[in-house]
Amino acid sequence: MNSLFTLIKKFEMPLIPVRFVIITLLIFMTSFVPQASAHQNKRPDTLKVALGSEPMTGFDPILGWGKYGSPLFQSTLLKRDKSLNFIGDLATKWRLTNNKLTWIITLRQDVQFSDGKPLTADDVAFTYNQILAQSSTHDLSALKMAEPLTPYSVAFHLTHSDITFLDRLSSIGIVPKHRYKPQDNHGIRYGEQPIGSGPYVLTKWKKNQYVSMSLNPLYYDKAPKFRNIIAVFGSEESRFIQLKTQQLHLSVVPQRYASQKIEGYKLWSVPTLDNRGIVWPMTYQQGINTTYVTSDPVIREVFDYLIDKQLIVDKLLDGYATPAYSIADNMPWGLETTGITPLKTNLIHANRLLKNAGWADSDNNGIIDKQNHEASFTLLYKAGDSVREQLALTISAMAAQVGINVDVKGLEWNAIALQMTTTPVLMGFGSHSASEVSYVYHSRYAHTDFYNSGGYKNKTVDIAIDNALKAASWKDSIPFWQQAQKQIQQDRPWTWLVNIQHLYMAKSCLDLGKPITEPHDHGWPLTANIEEWRWKCR
Repeated sequence: MNSLFTLIKKFEMPLIPVRFVIITLLIFMTSFVPQASAHQNKRPDTLKVALGSEPMTGFDPILGWGKYGSPLFQSTLLKRDKSLNFIGDLATKWRLTNNKLTWIITLRQDVQFSDGKPLTADDVAFTYNQILAQSSTHDLSALKMAEPLTPYSVAFHLTHSDITFLDRLSSIGIVPKHRYKPQDNHGIRYGEQPIGSGPYVLTKWKKNQYVSMSLNPLYYDKAPKFRNIIAVFGSEESRFIQLKTQQLHLSVVPQRYASQKIEGYKLWSVPTLDNRGIVWPMTYQQGINTTYVTSDPVIREVFDYLIDKQLIVDKLLDGYATPAYSIADNMPWGLETTGITPLKTNLIHANRLLKNAGWADSDNNGIIDKQNHEASFTLLYKAGDSVREQLALTISAMAAQVGINVDVKGLEWNAIALQMTTTPVLMGFGSHSASEVSYVYHSRYAHTDFYNSGGYKNKTVDIAIDNALKAASWKDSIPFWQQAQKQIQQDRPWTWLVNIQHLYMAKSCLDLGKPITEPHDHGWPLTANIEEWRWKCR
């Protein structure tokens, strides 16, 4: 155990260079974000926040904005309560008919877009049909078409039964048919100047710097308390510097800053479904050493005995995580993991498994090999993400103890996409929807986008997932989801590591209410309960 403590300490992130801190401070002290007022107890009219990444395709729900949380500028048909059950947003009723092939949705009749035009079934149908017509991150493969039935009712006609289709109704913001254009005559996209029916309207977007928004005076539901919000963009380091210099009321923070105290701020830890794990290339491709190594089930099994998940949680993530075993631990459609004691590192057993499978260091170079293939590969991770970087480095150090060489490399997602079918990737998944089990493990998604990037295929899993999607009700689908995941656990297409908690640093006077359990995305989903946010000091 002590040796693993040493390994993890070895790879802790270095302190930020002094020169970088000084330069960054000078930049931000002269930026648009003013220093915090001396009247700290007075409720600010404008809330200054840092909620993570800037959406590269803009604030366009058709292109994926709001997929993992509240779209802020738009409304969805359904949303989830604190227990993750569906409740109405724009929808007042929803029912499944036509032998499970048609959903009929009834809309509320008091909703206006921020330009004063009414939101009707035409807008809802247009939004979904537009997604079908162009490239999007939303999966509407089960949808044949959306059809307005009356001004305030719409039918979703499916091509096949899909018990998870309701999940799409909670993740797609509605855009106005009369105003939506991917690009207007001046080259401005809808996502740059969105019109919607959400609680806020976008007032200015200065790319790579910030977006500002104000309350929507036509919003139909309970209005938030803060009139204006400015959301700034930047790196983990720059956000933390702005916190230290009192320029932000609220910011996303990574685990490495969790133990640092800032006067006047409180750390919020939000439970999530956000898992981190290694997705393995599952099929050997002639001439590619990595796929030979990772397609060997013994290699994947050995990582169960190399990785001390609890040690990673305690020492690497400061306790702000839990060991992960699947994509949906303790969810209704997942397997029960409460009470499971994580495996401890067992190098003796790991070495025995490798030896019995024919892996040995035949040339005494410190790396085991088999049939002229060395157990050596690169582990990719998203550059700029300190949690993923530290996890990757720690996994590399743990694997070296049995002669498996793991080089780590941080890249942007577009570069990772070019290599992920033949190279292991440290990825994150986690959703409020069981459909993610299908995306990540069903053979129909093998090597499709970032879903089943390892090319995992198992007929037993496919059949179980298909039966779940065709189930007569959500309750009836649960045993099939669990059947699939029992087989997945045996095959190990992934090595799941940790379920991380999302951390936020907020002014002590800012009360965030009771945030909903968050999906994979860290930052913007926090606004799902923005109507509960309060300034509690006077």
